[in-house]
Amino acid sequence: MGQITQFFQPPLYWQQFEDLTQAVVEIVYGTSHADKIGRPGQSQDGVDVHAGRSRAGALGVQCKRMDNLDENNLPLPGGAITRKILIEEITKAKTFQPQLDVWILATTAKRDARIQETARRIDRQHAKQKLFEVKLWFWDDYVAFLNSYSDLQAGYYDQIIRLRSPLDQDRLILETIATAFDRPAFTDPLNVEQVDDMLEALADTRAALKTGQLVDRRSRHVIRKAVGGWRYLEDKDWQARMQGIDERLTQVRTALVLGLKDGRLSRSGSFLTVQDPVLRRELEQGRMDCLLQLNELLVLAALPTI
Repeated sequence: MGQITQFFQPPLYWQQFEDLTQAVVEIVYGTSHADKIGRPGQSQDGVDVHAGRSRAGALGVQCKRMDNLDENNLPLPGGAITRKILIEEITKAKTFQPQLDVWILATTAKRDARIQETARRIDRQHAKQKLFEVKLWFWDDYVAFLNSYSDLQAGYYDQIIRLRSPLDQDRLILETIATAFDRPAFTDPLNVEQVDDMLEALADTRAALKTGQLVDRRSRHVIRKAVGGWRYLEDKDWQARMQGIDERLTQVRTALVLGLKDGRLSRSGSFLTVQDPVLRRELEQGRMDCLLQLNELLVLAALPTI
């Protein structure tokens, strides 16, 4: 699940790369208030895109330039990152106000293991000094973002999207939903599940079914986003099957919540204890039904099963 399904070429012009980066920040970090800093081609204290109130706190992104210029004498995006450049940009970012919690150096260059190691070392030093986190986004990461968030594709690569058939779009929706189901809440024995984790996993999976948006359990960042939930499927048979899975999943969560309320389920520390064998079978069968029905649909769509 989650494999790259489409390669995207980097934007030709610098301004387009900044625009795309702003959109990625807003989606990945769950904020509608990411702003570009300064004029096109102008950096301000190591930050080109700033989000003051994201899930990770105050966040700044520096978009890496290369020396080549376009016909308007503006710098094109990309270029190799050196240790010297990284340290220089981090030093600038330390002066940015208000202070940052996370700083990202973004580039259209390919991943570089050496510079990644340098960034990790600096990040560990910053953790000890209580300074901002240091992260890198290479173009490989942007390709992953574009394949995970279909609205990014629609906004910046709509000509590529138009080449996709309704079947391709349906398969992207199913891939996202399958990723939501591929978690311990549907595979591990009930007695090893933590109650709060299981309730949250069921809620997140239901949200992915309905909206096509999947969030990370710990960070709550959006990690994958399709064009929509099962109602957006073009294939009516697939849509009907997904509706059945949605209804079955709702039954499982309802049974779990009621069991906790009436005492048939209890907490043993943070783990789940099922007092009623009938309810245990109901919960186990419900989880199994969801996976079996989903895997049948994934086979029809020629996608990997869970």
